Amino acid sequence: MGADWLRVKADPASRRVTLYGFKGGVGRTSATFLLAERLAETGRCVLVVDLDLESPGIGPLLQTETEAANYGLVDFLIEAALGDHATELDVVARSNKIQVKGNGEVWVAPARGRPRAGYSYLPKLNRIYADLTTAAGGRATFADRLDAAISFCEAQVGSLSRRPDVVLLDSRAGIHDVAAAAISRLSDLTFLFATDNEQTWTGYGDLFQQWADADRATVIRERLRTVAALTPPGSASTYLSRFRDRAQDCFATSLYDDATTWDAEAFNPAPDDVTAPHYAVPILFVGEMVGLDPSARANWQESELIRAAFREFLDWAAELAVGDTND
Repeated sequence: MGADWLRVKADPASRRVTLYGFKGGVGRTSATFLLAERLAETGRCVLVVDLDLESPGIGPLLQTETEAANYGLVDFLIEAALGDHATELDVVARSNKIQVKGNGEVWVAPARGRPRAGYSYLPKLNRIYADLTTAAGGRATFADRLDAAISFCEAQVGSLSRRPDVVLLDSRAGIHDVAAAAISRLSDLTFLFATDNEQTWTGYGDLFQQWADADRATVIRERLRTVAALTPPGSASTYLSRFRDRAQDCFATSLYDDATTWDAEAFNPAPDDVTAPHYAVPILFVGEMVGLDPSARANWQESELIRAAFREFLDWAAELAVGDTND
């Protein structure tokens, strides 16, 4: 367990974006929904993969239960491990909760399949994480198998419509094998959601130090971008200034090059460098989001307050994910 944090892949699949928070409750899943919608509005085909396997969230947010795929990512992982009928499973469905004009599309690969009689999800979770021995005698890590599952989902979307232009991975929070695989091996861009408190900075500091100790800092650091979640709107400027300073300190301690040694090639961005991994873009705190049940409130994302809270993040994240989205 946990080894995939150190197995940083130098050349992960492009156009895969992980959304991750060290702690939960920071609006990551809502941000995933809204980013998928924004990208689809620009004509992109978007695949959203629910990697929060222990607490599936984005799947139900994007798709009504009756229209969901019969099977989910966990089903594919189980069937693929058995060598049985994994490729026969339908594991993606087009979102019916995001409707955009033009040719943009949003597809969802849920963690679990459509609820129905005889379908049991929890027992499968106990069986998916172990590394396996391949038929050729090699070793298939959990990250390898998860990569194969996501690739299958991408191909299935392509067979039903067209290959996804971007894949959003809604990762499980905390120090977990799913997050390790998603950030270290499966995506070439990760949004790190954070709030300005000691628990969060200590947690990210531990992760960063682990990469540094494994000599993977130069491989991973420029694939990371920080999000200041739950930014208080009434004091956003003061809060963000402190947040970015602390984020810069966190990165500089382990992932940035030593600033005391002069080197024109050294990577140690200043606190106010807007292109730096630590330079956080805000998502404003909105009381309307507290306790929100999207299934009971149609078109929740059209609220002006919610749109305003996420606007800066969406403009920035969409451009990083696929380039200029105004073309």
